[in-house]
Amino acid sequence: DLGYLTRPLWDKKPKPWNVIKHYYASDIPSKELCKLHNWKPRDVYPKVFDAIIFSIELDLLEIRLKELWDVVDHFIILESNRTFTGKKKELYFAKNRNNFSWAESKIIYKYYDDLDDLEIGESPFENEAKLRKYMNTIINEIGVKPGDIVINSDVDEIPYNHTIDLLRTCEGFPNELHLEMREYIYSFEFFTGFDNWRANIKIHGSELSHYHHGRYSDDILSDAGWHCTFCFRYISDFKFKMTSYSHNDRVTSQDLLDDDAIQDKICQGKNIYGMFPEAYTFKELFGKLGDVSKSNSMVGLPKYLLENKDKFPFLLPGGCIRESGNKH
Repeated sequence: DLGYLTRPLWDKKPKPWNVIKHYYASDIPSKELCKLHNWKPRDVYPKVFDAIIFSIELDLLEIRLKELWDVVDHFIILESNRTFTGKKKELYFAKNRNNFSWAESKIIYKYYDDLDDLEIGESPFENEAKLRKYMNTIINEIGVKPGDIVINSDVDEIPYNHTIDLLRTCEGFPNELHLEMREYIYSFEFFTGFDNWRANIKIHGSELSHYHHGRYSDDILSDAGWHCTFCFRYISDFKFKMTSYSHNDRVTSQDLLDDDAIQDKICQGKNIYGMFPEAYTFKELFGKLGDVSKSNSMVGLPKYLLENKDKFPFLLPGGCIRESGNKH
């Protein structure tokens, strides 16, 4: 895409972040970690709500719920019977809810049936905005109180358990705080850096406490979770996401949806759309060109994933071959 190739000529880097250093070791009590961050331990923990807009990511949702189970009070799961592009879809979570019966006590499930079939020229971002606005309504309806913490992130943006434990244990951090995440593509074998900043937490009742996926603050907590994009079990899920989410315009040729072509890119770490990387300087652009290198380190991955490696082989080294069918 010529726009990405020439981006250093017409765009500029976003405003620099105020990066908050993140201290953690497993044997240091949470209240001591508060002091390391120059924050204060709380007398009373706030409730924590994990607000999730769900599409088809059943495997990552399971890993997410397991990772955050003991630090989140309620998981708000919202899905729609249409994609952002307006195509009809099944309510995949509702269909597979029995598989999450172990988590039923903490799940608040809602669905939205008012997305539109887009007309020519309409943007998928309009439907995305509707769904995010409805999440705001849910958050207010279910009794989230001022001072409670709301996690705003996509299913595949998973905060570390200890990140959320730190934030519910301490006070003194900004009311609106982005979470820097380790970026992976296709599996945890392809680590691409720390470019993801969209996940965030908000103290409910603060000025900007609404569900949003853009930048609303200059504050970011470093190394606070994982973002595993296009980390699907089935080839059909790759094709579904490519054609149904807000950036579906990146599918510039039907050849991009060929099963064999997608499979090759997954195993080689190639860009799924065949696009140039996003960069704001030519130095940065040239540094990102080429396939993503495979990582030899599987240190610090979700505990539930490593405990159940046979259930999720596609997320670990050697598991790049995907199943072709859709068994949701």
